Parts: sequence; structure tokens; C-alpha cells
Amino acid sequence: MCNGKPTPTALTNNAQSTDTISTNTTKKLLEVTNDELRSHNAPSDAWCAVHGKVLSITDFAARHPGGDVILLASGRDATVLFETYHPRGVSDKLVEKLQIGVMKEGEIPPSYYSWDSEFYRTLKSRVVARLDELNLSRRGSLEIWIKAAILLIWFWYSLVQMYVSPFTNAIGWCISMGAAAAFVGTCIQHDGNHGAFAQAKWLNKMAGWTQDMIGASAFTWEFQHMLGHHPYTNLLDEEEDLKKGNGVDCPIVEKDQESDPDVFSSFPIMRMHPLHEPAWYHRYQHIY
Repeated sequence: MCNGKPTPTALTNNAQSTDTISTNTTKKLLEVTNDELRSHNAPSDAWCAVHGKVLSITDFAARHPGGDVILLASGRDATVLFETYHPRGVSDKLVEKLQIGVMKEGEIPPSYYSWDSEFYRTLKSRVVARLDELNLSRRGSLEIWIKAAILLIWFWYSLVQMYVSPFTNAIGWCISMGAAAAFVGTCIQHDGNHGAFAQAKWLNKMAGWTQDMIGASAFTWEFQHMLGHHPYTNLLDEEEDLKKGNGVDCPIVEKDQESDPDVFSSFPIMRMHPLHEPAWYHRYQHIY
């Protein structure tokens, strides 16, 4: 964390302290350091750590139900991604099949989260129950595709009209295009890059690339949003947050990965945490 303060709650991992560990008579597990884990961060050589277990996801990425987005976990402790993106859980047999080692004791820093809390288990079970009750597809639906078609037509029609219309009319079409682009970014590309736009992986990839169509970057978005915002939604390092509010950016070596990068764009207009000093206008933030 910025200022070197520890996170409030530690997540106990299952790292072992022996050079090699055997879970059965046929499989030997390596003991891995952070430096070694970080060196395996390419699509052709991808390792990640989950609850202290080191998994090789190189070959599995092609079969991953969520697509190659799993490769974002390469070379890092992916426990928070593993937990938050799989509310229904992951088969222990699959984890055992992918496991090639364990993290050396003390290599993984303690996390803010505790995955064994009663609150987390209850919340996860209620989310799954609600999804089952609604009986909605996890990936793709007619409603999503109709919405996407409308947004794309709106965007491109506005863009063309912006170029061919007289100046005064073009201003209106420019505003229209901007609004359409915003919805493309919050709907089509968001669903695509999350692997939720369709069952087909190539359709998800195409939908994700609409982020580039509106002038941004799907590649950058995946890192910021999927490795930053979703795992650590509205979570802020207090010291870093206070400095950010005063216009001081912490050195990269002091930044805490468990800070939501999307929150800073709302600061200080939005009060996101009880630690934030309230201002008079925060009482109206539910409106704006």
C-alpha cells in the first residue's frame, strides 16, 4: 500500500514451505517464488497462483469457458479473480489437474479480503440463487443483440450525419454520436470483453473491439477494468486516496493493487467510503 501500511484483513493462503510437495504418489509440486511466478506471464507460458497453489493455464486458456481473458491472470496471484469471477465455484479436480506447484511461504502478501467469511458465503449463494430464479443466459441473449444493433446504427448514422450536415446541424449530430459512443462503451464492449455478449468466443472478441471503434482500447480496458475495478470495487488505499485527493500521485512502487482505478475518476465529486470527509454536495450524489 501507499505509505507501506498493511491491509486490514489477511487472507490465509495455503502456501507450503518445502522444496517439493507431493499430493499423491505420481505428482510432485514445485515451490515457487514471486519472481519465478512473474516470469511465466506470456500466452505460451502462463502460470498463476490461487490460494497459494500455482496453476499452469497455458493449455487450458484455449478451453476456458470465459475465453482467453484468463490469460490476464498470468504471472500474478489470481486468487481474487478466481473467487470473484466464479460465484458457482470451480471444480477441485480441475484445480488439482492444473496445479504444478505451491507458492513459497511468505511470498504472497496478505489480502484485504477473507474468503471464509459468513457474509461472503451468504452473498455468493444469494447471487447464484437470484440468477437461477431469473433463468437468464450467462452469455448472450436476444435482448443484448437487439440493443447492440440499435446502438451501432445510432452511432454510425450520427457519425455520417456529423460529416455531411451543415455546421449547425453537425453540432447536434456530434452530441448524438457522443451519447451513442458512451452506450457502446458501457454496453456492447463491456459485455464482449467480459465474455458475456455471446456463447461464441469470436463474437465476444468482436463486441469487445467496439471499444476501439469509439476511440479507446479494449486491451487497456481489460487490464484496468477486469484486473482493477471488478476485483476491488470501490476499495481504496486510504493513504493513497488522501494523497490523490490533494493532487499527489504516489510512486508506482508504493501503489496498492487493491485499489479500484475506476473510483478515482469520481473523486472528490462522489463520496465512496466512510473514511472520506463528507462535503455538503455529497448529500445530493444519489441524484447526479
